[in-house]
Amino acid sequence: MLRHQTKDDVTPLAETSHWPLTIDGRRVVIPHPLIMSLSNHPLCGDCLPHGVGYYPMAAGHHMYRRAPKDHLAIYCVAGSGTAEQNGRQVSVGAGDILLLRRAVAHRYCANPHDPWSIYWVHLGGHQADAYFDAVLGDADTFLIGVGRHSRILEEWELLLTTATRFRAPHLIHAANRLKSLLSLLALLRHQYRERHAPLDVAQVDAWLQARIHQRIELAQLVEATSALSQFQFIREYKRLTGQAPMQAFQHLKISRACYLLDVTDLNIAQVANRLGYEDPYYFSRQFKKVMGVAPRDYRLERSPH
Repeated sequence: MLRHQTKDDVTPLAETSHWPLTIDGRRVVIPHPLIMSLSNHPLCGDCLPHGVGYYPMAAGHHMYRRAPKDHLAIYCVAGSGTAEQNGRQVSVGAGDILLLRRAVAHRYCANPHDPWSIYWVHLGGHQADAYFDAVLGDADTFLIGVGRHSRILEEWELLLTTATRFRAPHLIHAANRLKSLLSLLALLRHQYRERHAPLDVAQVDAWLQARIHQRIELAQLVEATSALSQFQFIREYKRLTGQAPMQAFQHLKISRACYLLDVTDLNIAQVANRLGYEDPYYFSRQFKKVMGVAPRDYRLERSPH
């Protein structure tokens, strides 16, 4: 049920630019009363679209907001532009996402010589900040690269289509389309970072896997798989995987040890030897450290009774 409308209620939360729409451009601003009526709805109150649109080749497009009332996400699909927030200016190109937060002054504009084409969505809700945090990850910025993806365009188009119908069921669905879009951006950003990372984790892990029966030193691993220093290598590998490289190697060895204990009749010393451990007691300690039980107990727990 809609609450009583006031003057503020009929003013859209989404403060869109006044860029003149072309025949291919679209701009949907959802009425404030409809947004407010759903602000505590269990299916959409956490993250609601306030407005959504598409500006193709937006020559002359620019905006300055001193105290924006909502969050704003912009996806540049072609051309270029610039944006500024908290005194930091960035260049925006195709495949970039701007995430501009509520109440933080910002400005942006299309490049006059190569105007951008952008999808945009204004949004709010009591978890909007958390959604932005999830997309940004640990990045201390408001600009991220995700690349040019047809799936992002598809999600934005679905959001645009759904948000056009100014009815509560449609807006609830539009809110969940928006959350789907944001979760997709978070995934693609993660993949984009991995592809453009200075360390190829897949190559490192393949190198380790091929030497699971050996003892290796960190210096060997770094020299064989990257051009980084040991410090940079450890930091980057841990950032991308959540664990140190030699810890990962140990886990690979213990995982293989579990397999050998499960499917072969090798004794503990033989399993240790297969994995490059000269001292079976040291191997047993490392196994228990990872698995929580000694290798002998691990095998007994899985043997038929």
